[in-house]
Amino acid sequence: MKTFKAYYVWPKFPSVSISGNTCLLNCKHCNRVYLNDMQGYTKPEQLLKFCKKIDDNGGIGILLSGGCNKRGEMLNLRRFLPTIKKVKEETNLIVKLHTGLVDEELAKGIADAGVDIASMECIGSNETIREVFGLNATIETYAETFRNLQNAGVKHIVPHICIGLHRGKVIGEWKALEIVKENCKPSVMVFIVLRPTPGTPYENISPPSSEDVKKIITKARELFPNLELSLGCMRPRNRYRINLEEAALEAGVRRMEIPLESTLKKAMEMGYKIKKIDACCALPEEFEDRATRHP
Repeated sequence: MKTFKAYYVWPKFPSVSISGNTCLLNCKHCNRVYLNDMQGYTKPEQLLKFCKKIDDNGGIGILLSGGCNKRGEMLNLRRFLPTIKKVKEETNLIVKLHTGLVDEELAKGIADAGVDIASMECIGSNETIREVFGLNATIETYAETFRNLQNAGVKHIVPHICIGLHRGKVIGEWKALEIVKENCKPSVMVFIVLRPTPGTPYENISPPSSEDVKKIITKARELFPNLELSLGCMRPRNRYRINLEEAALEAGVRRMEIPLESTLKKAMEMGYKIKKIDACCALPEEFEDRATRHP
């Protein structure tokens, strides 16, 4: 029987910002708002203490994220790598890292630290990179990041593609799929959808249509027929959510972060059994047994 996987991160897979609420980019879709929703630890010893506490309390893993510098590199990441290695050595936690843009040296450091999952947003439009992030970078810079992570031997690479990132319009998403295809071997692919967020320049932007979301995920299914596709947590949560989740399900998503009960019911009507997992939806299959809820 086919399986549809529903993911629930809290409380066993918490998120930590290693830059606190600091970010030098202030991207138009985020504007540091989402950093405030994370635990903030800017000192390595604070992170290690927190991770040991999560591990002692039966936690599964941890998501490390944070703000970026003007080059799109994660703040404090190089300084935290020795501590991330200690987390892997001294706890049983799965470590997922939002990497930011990385060069060859940093990619090797990430791999050497034992990071289990490296996640990075893939952007397929130079115009979007300038408009949303204000970065002096190109789509080739993003391609290089994925190549560097792959060549460094990072265990699992999980690209994230934000549908409608450019003011709700679909511009570079098709190219982003090609970049992933050409530059790495992903373990999972996560789709997120522009979420107009109060306190950001995009708070009054309309999100992309559920039909646009469906088209892009359908194309991803064609390009990656054997890859598990997921709908991530960053997506609109208003009435549009029902149509969005159903469109993603119909297009080939087999994983979803905190789906509606109506979506789970729809999946069962389509012949899926439901598996509930206490982790981030980017979790590779090899870790599933540790995080799966059992009746």
